[in-house]
Amino acid sequence: MDMGSGRGLGWPGIATAGQRIGDRAGRGLGWPGDDDAGGAWEVLATEHGLERYDPGAGSSAWVGEATLGPAEESAGGGRSAESRPGEEEFAGAGVDGGEVPARVRDALAQVSRETGQASGGSGGPGGAPGSGAGGMHAAAVPDNVGEAGTVPGEDEDEVAIPAVPDAVADTPIARAAQAAVVARSGGAPWPRPASCRVITIANQKGGVGKTTTAVNMAASLAMHGARVLVVDLDPQGNASTALDIDHHSGTASVYNVLVDEMPLESVVTQVAGYPQLYCAPAAIDLAGAEIELVPLVARESRLARALGSYDASNLDYIFIDCPPSLGLLTVNALVAAPEVLIPIQCEYYALEGLEQLLRTLELVRSHLNPQLAITTILLTMYDGRTRLAAQVADEVREHFGRVVLGPVIPRSVRVSEAPSYGQSVMTYDPGSTGAQAYLEAARELAYRSAAPAAG
Repeated sequence: MDMGSGRGLGWPGIATAGQRIGDRAGRGLGWPGDDDAGGAWEVLATEHGLERYDPGAGSSAWVGEATLGPAEESAGGGRSAESRPGEEEFAGAGVDGGEVPARVRDALAQVSRETGQASGGSGGPGGAPGSGAGGMHAAAVPDNVGEAGTVPGEDEDEVAIPAVPDAVADTPIARAAQAAVVARSGGAPWPRPASCRVITIANQKGGVGKTTTAVNMAASLAMHGARVLVVDLDPQGNASTALDIDHHSGTASVYNVLVDEMPLESVVTQVAGYPQLYCAPAAIDLAGAEIELVPLVARESRLARALGSYDASNLDYIFIDCPPSLGLLTVNALVAAPEVLIPIQCEYYALEGLEQLLRTLELVRSHLNPQLAITTILLTMYDGRTRLAAQVADEVREHFGRVVLGPVIPRSVRVSEAPSYGQSVMTYDPGSTGAQAYLEAARELAYRSAAPAAG
């Protein structure tokens, strides 16, 4: 009778239907077989080693080292401890001096040559890689290792580790990061108008993005070579807050320019981080200007006179941010500027309020400022998930034509968060969708003709 190979457990060839005999918790596992005389026997693993037990004779004998015969090996009758299913923890029990199988040893040597590491040491029971000094991981053994431990069709000198591609993955995060880098660097300067353009940003409906549009478009233009002044005419002072300009009560502001006839240059402040961006702040005192301007002479043209006496030769744009009303402050802004930029929220209520705004513009044009014209309309707070937003955008484009800017400003959390940090979204998160939309809108504004469009 021949048995399994190696110094570990040897298992006889299965000759009698493979019935399993023995108990793991007892003396060990025995597998049936036939000896030369055809009698039944069992091989038992005990604390003394392997024993052959003859149930008929009631005796056992120590089994020495044995090798599997060629006939049984070719027929698959014997199996080694490492190939025995579900019994890894039992392999090698009670047997001293377990060695790594030759095929595993050759495979580890091949991997060591390819990776430049010494395999060193022997593996644990069953030849598990990684237990030797080399610390090889099981995944490092090639699947196509041959009998001689070589990879067919490859020489060890030809094995090369593939290079990691340098190109940045085309992912939303990568694109946003790249856009942020481009936005912060400024890029090539945009065309500058032949003369300073004074643009009033007006809409009597609140929450449509007037202040956000004034701040972010001014910042975008300033980042691309333009010299911009933002006049904050809203008593809430949100534009001043977004540009991080001090505007507490008692500070010299636009209020003093309108009521006390203080020169505009005395309240203009440069915005930190923008060498070519300036702001005339609005303090809470401006809330009382609506009443205080009523008895004054030429109350509708106070801001126009202040801008007329201001040296705007070093400016390219002046944006006037209006309050959400059609009172005296908004009228002053409409009289002072030949151009109007109207932010329109992509909702039904915005269209209802637009009719009243157009009537006010017509009255100012007829009686106070004949040059007043709507030169720019910007669609804001666009929600692509709703059909209404697309319908409102289509109706506005159909009615107003080319004065509507191509880029649409989407709803963006980053745009709303930026003022709380005293920044525009162009510096707070230049890679966000809101920042990119305002950047595109400002670019289109810069490339358009400086002359006001026909009303």
